[in-house]
Amino acid sequence: MLFLEFAAAWDVYLAAAPFLPSRPAPPIGGCRRIEGVGAVADAFDLIVLDAYGVLHEGAEPYPAALEAFAALRARGKAVCVVTNAVTHAPGDVAARLTALGFPLDAGEVVSGRSLLPDLLAGEQDQGSGIMVLGSHTAPVQERFPQAIAQDWTAEALDRARGFLLIDTNGWMDDEPESRLGASLRANPRPLIVCNPDVTCPFLGKLSYEPGYFAFRLAAEIPDLPLRFLGKPYGAIYDRVAARFPGIARERILAVGDSPHTDVLGARSAGMAALLVESGLFRGRDTGRLLAECAILPDFIAPHL
Repeated sequence: MLFLEFAAAWDVYLAAAPFLPSRPAPPIGGCRRIEGVGAVADAFDLIVLDAYGVLHEGAEPYPAALEAFAALRARGKAVCVVTNAVTHAPGDVAARLTALGFPLDAGEVVSGRSLLPDLLAGEQDQGSGIMVLGSHTAPVQERFPQAIAQDWTAEALDRARGFLLIDTNGWMDDEPESRLGASLRANPRPLIVCNPDVTCPFLGKLSYEPGYFAFRLAAEIPDLPLRFLGKPYGAIYDRVAARFPGIARERILAVGDSPHTDVLGARSAGMAALLVESGLFRGRDTGRLLAECAILPDFIAPHL
């Protein structure tokens, strides 16, 4: 796995604005600072939670998040984790979070992997000729046997009809970025990115995520057929709304640690947003960074 400095990741997020949903108007009444989700939970019927940076970091749950999650359950609040972590299927993510102390069933987790079957089913020959790239590709290839196995030789990359990028967890140097980028520059073909994150908190550092590669490449190749599946794009929020059809969007609060994914996605989808400072913004000047990106949440809290 590769890691980034905050400044490098933040610059990519700022430059990605042309490829993101339009920024919504600031919240009516401005942005309120609160102690945590419990302060406003009664105003909402569904709490949508990010995972990394909100509930946990790697295998370590945040103590405040464990307490807040238990309190939401005790209040009888509906909860749904919406994550850009797509290495594992939603059911596996639910099991992992349950083991960390956040009891969830598979139906309470939505990710870009949740959208993948519908997307590939609509593709020509259900993904035929699409190369699957990532650290755990076998489940996707079992589901879509017409897709082709990853092969990082230049010849194989050039033969592929397109690419499905699940994660960059196995990238240990700049060689994968260099080879895939060179192939797509020479011949732009579809690139499906399951995880639009540029970075996320991991092991006390900031990891290199697929968005760091994809947004930079998109700026270089204006005609690149690029498709993102996760936050902040609308399809993942439509999936949440479909899973909870009795709850109006204005009664949904989404909690996350990133303005460009969690806040922008939720507010663009008609939901309220709470930005927590336990993840990406930990130890940083939240006010200055929000002024730079002009993506404002309804609420800010130090943690869940």
